[in-house]
Amino acid sequence: MEDITKVQTKEQQIRLATRIAIPVLLENLLMTLVSIVDTAMVGSIGAYATTAVALITSPGWLVNATVQGFNAGCSVLVAHRVGAGDWEGARRGARESMKIGLFLGLFFFSVFELLSVKIPVWMGGAEDICPISTTYIRIIALGYPLYIMGLATCGAIRGAGDTSTPMKITALANLLNIIFNFLLIYPSREIVLGPVRFMMWGAGWGVTGAAVATGFSTAVSGVTALVIMLRRKNGLYIRLAESFRLIRSDMREILEVALPTAGERLTINFGQVMYIRIISSLGSVMLAAHHIAITAEAISYNPGYGYQAAGTTLTGQSIGAKNEKLAHSYGAIIIWSGVAVMFVTGALLVILARPFVSLFTPDPDVTEYAAMAERIAGVAQPFFALSIVGSGVLRGLGDAKITIPIAMLCMWAIRLPLALLFVLVFHLGLRGAWYALLIDLVLRGIVTLWRFYSGRWKTFHSWITEE
Repeated sequence: MEDITKVQTKEQQIRLATRIAIPVLLENLLMTLVSIVDTAMVGSIGAYATTAVALITSPGWLVNATVQGFNAGCSVLVAHRVGAGDWEGARRGARESMKIGLFLGLFFFSVFELLSVKIPVWMGGAEDICPISTTYIRIIALGYPLYIMGLATCGAIRGAGDTSTPMKITALANLLNIIFNFLLIYPSREIVLGPVRFMMWGAGWGVTGAAVATGFSTAVSGVTALVIMLRRKNGLYIRLAESFRLIRSDMREILEVALPTAGERLTINFGQVMYIRIISSLGSVMLAAHHIAITAEAISYNPGYGYQAAGTTLTGQSIGAKNEKLAHSYGAIIIWSGVAVMFVTGALLVILARPFVSLFTPDPDVTEYAAMAERIAGVAQPFFALSIVGSGVLRGLGDAKITIPIAMLCMWAIRLPLALLFVLVFHLGLRGAWYALLIDLVLRGIVTLWRFYSGRWKTFHSWITEE
């Protein structure tokens, strides 16, 4: 990892931030492709199958929120240690990350297995759809222990500035997912490649096949992360013979970031569950259109999460090195770089909305509504960038707690009341629900940007003095 204190010019800082962001961007793009492949392949079966998978999306966000919180905490811990030159402390943080991830995986596996029958019902699923969703939940939960352990380990790896390794792990998982989707979702059929014709075996399991492919590939990603860390000889590595005991001071530092980050995500995701319930009341067609629009939109905001990771890593390492000016410089550069990139992706989303969403469904009604939602999402992307990238910067700077009230304000005081108003009172349908989302993201981005430039994060570090 390059010594960030030796990176002096703005151009050098932009290049370093971009070098860290690009692998995360590609990793998130690959993760999105998993969702897109599942959506497209399952969607080809019928709208009922898309709806069955959509019912698990929001509860899955609740798992991701908690995991992302602890991943961010582990990443910041390692970043601070690396910035301070404490590699032994960084390696201990990596071991603790792995243990935390395994415990979280076992916990969520147990919860989803116990509640698998009830979750689709709570999400407002139709009677004939709920059993399919239950099967899907039970199967993907089998991979949680290894998968979440791998995610936590990758969070520690990113904190050390290595974002290419997690990208490669995700690439492997995606490749496996696509292969097993192809083999398990569809029945045996004839494949025609030009003049060549042959019979391709297929299990014909439908939604169940998609679940098996996802559960298996994600579990493999966790095992791969462990093997890579065991095989490393220097830098950040793990040895099974060393202590995996959780150190109280380390856990305190992890939780200072993990709890606010998880709280922010849970606040948003619980709100998204209620948001989905509002959209579910509009019927299966609009719910399917919303699910496809959300899946397709993810490609446009993937760059934001790349720059978010760069922001957490570089501002975190700057704080570890006790360099206030460098931390502020990296924060500003990374935020505005993310906005510039997502302005472009948002514009493409507006221009290419209809042909893009038509890749996911042959249903003309679903396509029409999904394209409408995509155009609204495109307008929101620059403001969404301020929120995504800015929150990562604030975590690295030690100002993670502010993200919870920002999330509560924008989701619970803005999006949900407006969604209810636009859908139930003004009868704007799915369009009204997405207008509420747009207003939420605009306000969230502006408030997050204000918090960074206010300089309040400086008060959390005793070594920063007023000039």
